[in-house]
Amino acid sequence: MNEIRNVTIVGAGTMGHSLALAFAQAGYTVRLHDVSDDILLRATRLIASNLRTLAEAGLMEAGQQAPVLDRIRTTTNIGAAGEQADFVIEAVSEDEAVKKTIFLTLDEVCPPGAILASNTSYLDIFRFVETGRPDRVLITHWFAPPHIVPLVEIVRGPRTSQETVDRVRGLLIAMGKTPIVISKFLPGFIANRLQSAMTNEVLFLLDNGYATPEEIDMATKTGFGLRIPILGLVKRMDYGGLDLSQKIIRNAQYEPPARRTRSETIDALVNRGKLGVKSGSGFYDYGGRTPEEIMKERDIKLIKLKKFLTEIGEL
Repeated sequence: MNEIRNVTIVGAGTMGHSLALAFAQAGYTVRLHDVSDDILLRATRLIASNLRTLAEAGLMEAGQQAPVLDRIRTTTNIGAAGEQADFVIEAVSEDEAVKKTIFLTLDEVCPPGAILASNTSYLDIFRFVETGRPDRVLITHWFAPPHIVPLVEIVRGPRTSQETVDRVRGLLIAMGKTPIVISKFLPGFIANRLQSAMTNEVLFLLDNGYATPEEIDMATKTGFGLRIPILGLVKRMDYGGLDLSQKIIRNAQYEPPARRTRSETIDALVNRGKLGVKSGSGFYDYGGRTPEEIMKERDIKLIKLKKFLTEIGEL
């Protein structure tokens, strides 16, 4: 198995810039590609900001920031981005046509032995991606922000080789990540299927006026959400008793809401320009702070929580 040294990230947006940072932190040479210099400049600024946050949280020395940044090279030339790649992650928009084009190009410009991965959340890339290396194509689904969150879902395609899965899994473990391997494609994989089910219930509660966003989040954070980092969703049933779980399953009074394809509550917010953190307000008002300031606050809290869970042996 060839050693992975050079990593290419295609797409420098929300996930891409953080993926570049994750690999650069781990010592890899990174090529970060996007279609415009403006996008890449913003990505570089976000990476620098993230590094300062990590330093403030005590996870790295101030002097370590410059070497990490030096390992990341940005380019709008996809040929230059891929010409020395051992491992590539595509992190562009969730558009089938765009991804198909990206993979065709990567197959042409990357070395024959390079592994090509997609960060897609739900698209079955194995159905439409065309390359001359189907044994070296797979999905690595990361979670924002990927330079902090450990989980990576590896999804193998029908022609993905075991060697490719093993190489990527070993790479992620060496980076300090927690990979899980899904043997075949399933829309939403594991984590997003669970999140989608909860989101559907949240929108049912909001659209029908049963609760406010603040009440739902309070119920989550001070109730079952407090147990999830310790017990997960399956072990918690052991603690409650499987006989109780059996009775709950049989309870005909609870019926999950029908799958929602739109939400009146979200439609109203979007129509008013309230798009969430990126616009300064959504369900919540963020007090005029920039997205970078808001995400920095989130990241510091995630870092502290991750450190605690690691100390008590839950990560």
